[in-house]
Amino acid sequence: MNSAPRPEDQIPEAYARQPLLRQLVPRLVGLERDRHRRRRHHEFAEDLPVVLLSGRHGTGKSALLGDLQQAYAPDGGSWPGPRVPFARINCAAVQERARVGPEISNNSYTVEVLAELVAQLSRPVAGFGRLRFPRTTAGLLAVVSARRPGNDDELRVADRHAAALMGSPPGEDPAPTWDTLFRPALPAPGDGATADPAALPEAAVRTYLGRQRRWRSRRLASRHLIGWYESYRSEVDNRLRGMPPGAAAHPRPVPAAERAQAVARLCREFHQGRGFRRGVERMLMAAFLADVRYGLLRRANRAPRPLVLLDNVHTDPGGDFLELLLEQRARQGRGDRDLLVVIATELRGDSSTLTRDDVADEESDPYPEATYRSLHDVGTHSGWTRGSTAPSAGVLVLPLPPLDTEHLERMLKRDDRASFDPYIATAVHDLTRGHPMGARRLCDAVVHKARTEEWVAAEELLDLTHPGGAGESVIWRLLNTLVGSENHDELCLFSLAWDREAAEQLAERWVPRRIDGLAAADGAAAQLERERWSRGPGSRPFITDRFLRALLVHQMRSGRGGSGVDWSSAHALLAEHHRQRAEGRSGQAGRAERSRFLWHRLAAGEAQEVVDWLHTEFLRDDGDAVDWLHILRTVAHAPRPPGDAWFEHCQEVGKGRRDRQQLQADPGVGLEKQAVNRLLHALWYAADELAEADRTLADRIGQDLSFLSAQHLTGRAVLAQASIRWPRAVRDGEDWPLERSWQGDQPGTGGRR
Repeated sequence: MNSAPRPEDQIPEAYARQPLLRQLVPRLVGLERDRHRRRRHHEFAEDLPVVLLSGRHGTGKSALLGDLQQAYAPDGGSWPGPRVPFARINCAAVQERARVGPEISNNSYTVEVLAELVAQLSRPVAGFGRLRFPRTTAGLLAVVSARRPGNDDELRVADRHAAALMGSPPGEDPAPTWDTLFRPALPAPGDGATADPAALPEAAVRTYLGRQRRWRSRRLASRHLIGWYESYRSEVDNRLRGMPPGAAAHPRPVPAAERAQAVARLCREFHQGRGFRRGVERMLMAAFLADVRYGLLRRANRAPRPLVLLDNVHTDPGGDFLELLLEQRARQGRGDRDLLVVIATELRGDSSTLTRDDVADEESDPYPEATYRSLHDVGTHSGWTRGSTAPSAGVLVLPLPPLDTEHLERMLKRDDRASFDPYIATAVHDLTRGHPMGARRLCDAVVHKARTEEWVAAEELLDLTHPGGAGESVIWRLLNTLVGSENHDELCLFSLAWDREAAEQLAERWVPRRIDGLAAADGAAAQLERERWSRGPGSRPFITDRFLRALLVHQMRSGRGGSGVDWSSAHALLAEHHRQRAEGRSGQAGRAERSRFLWHRLAAGEAQEVVDWLHTEFLRDDGDAVDWLHILRTVAHAPRPPGDAWFEHCQEVGKGRRDRQQLQADPGVGLEKQAVNRLLHALWYAADELAEADRTLADRIGQDLSFLSAQHLTGRAVLAQASIRWPRAVRDGEDWPLERSWQGDQPGTGGRR
């Protein structure tokens, strides 16, 4: 069982999670979290949803499960041990440790998860007894018992699962093996002969059924167990024939001598693989839910419902288990519903718009018919009912929301003696996008430094040291937690790339080693996609999560990442790469490549070159104002170059305080070029997460766009709309809107459509 989360891993106190922890889950389980008092199941009478908590790395998904574990299965306190039938499984850990594959034919992810659930849910619950899983255990023993001669991996799988399913306590010395548990039930072989492998599953099932008789429980008697399997097979056959449920007669009773063999049939079907194996897994899932439904704790609904916590169900084990569970629940009749409460967590990427010129395709949703609610909405009533017969309709998705700026202000106000820039809370929010772990650690670093120094400026936020480390950067500590340190330098370098091809250019020049057995760019892309930091092969930019990308870019800018690769050299190589690609493309593709070329030139500090290009394009007789603004918007989001002087210089240029110097350097500069220069620098400053775009700067953006609208031959309406909407978006911290429909608007209206 997973240990309770450490205090440093807890979600910030201000994070709004109480509607889930103290209201929704107690209504599902039927037991108060703080007192051993039952609640009426007034919202979910029989049909229960799978509650899916979705969010990015560091949003507190596992911490939520840890809180529920401490509430319903505490390790200590006045009532230690499970208060309800309880299980917690980390599906990512299952995927790492499970021995699954073509060479191991007696195991699968579904078998792993079900075996673990049976072992954990079978623990006694004080005051209520324990659940039993006779149907599931018999089926699992049949599946895992068969093994091919000489296959040590299959033997280890059989030993491990047999010990867990037969209730052997962990740590028993010597640990029981399949042979010590079941070999006495095998037929005696002839002289010098070895046991027939085909007889192993039947021997395991026969031993288990014999134990059922010794328990003298009519409910768990072997004839009822075998009858359930035969009825299930009959119903499947009827469904395949197109017959309605219950149309055929009940199957004939199985004689006692043939009962073990009837269950052992599962093994042969499972080992045939593919669709046959999936059919057996469906049967095992149905057996598991039947055991939960007809268990001793169901009596008169007096006991709380079993609680299962599944972490990381986006992995293969979690996905397989939920698919089978939802499929089986969708087929259950109204009176056949199980009462298993499942709270699961799923890793999803940042759902916000990730770039200004490329919007990545939405990742395929594995639960298209799911119901989505906010944490706040489920406080008094979830509003969930099964909306269709689709399996995914049985899912209630609760996206974990980002923190608000007010949450961060509360974290920063812990010490009245701390003195820092009042814009820091907004800067932390803009940088982290409300990411709970990132916000908490950065706020901790701010408060720690503010206690010992007079003032902490927003510009130094990314260069603060971690409170618990000897001079260690808080950014390094964050990255080590989010993506690990193994490929730190490569990820920092690749954070400058717009796409896979650009990353390959960087790798070809500076990264000769391989990552996970693949070329460096391919290995990094696979890691990022697996951890939901990017959206697959077509991700633009290469690292699509803004927060992670900002951290890696700053490591590269500050010289703490990239294996010594110079910032300017990397951008020069990528700019040339996109320039060459732009020469062979036209239309929107050509515009995108030109935008990226200019983006890299501006990031390298070549602002004058970018201004010259933008001014030339602005003066073209056939110039398109929408395309021009699109390129300007993309380019202005380039990362700032190294050095602290950028903040003051960029703001002064954007506000017009360097116009005279520009005129002295270029006496022939016109008013349009001066406006383009001011506009680019003002937007570049406003786009930086750590820079505060005040009202003066926002007003100047509007004035320059308004001036340019009067100078453009065909784009007056478009630029006029931008002159009204972009300053408003800058002041509100929103994305700068741009719509081609503005071409038909009257200039100066400013109305939203």
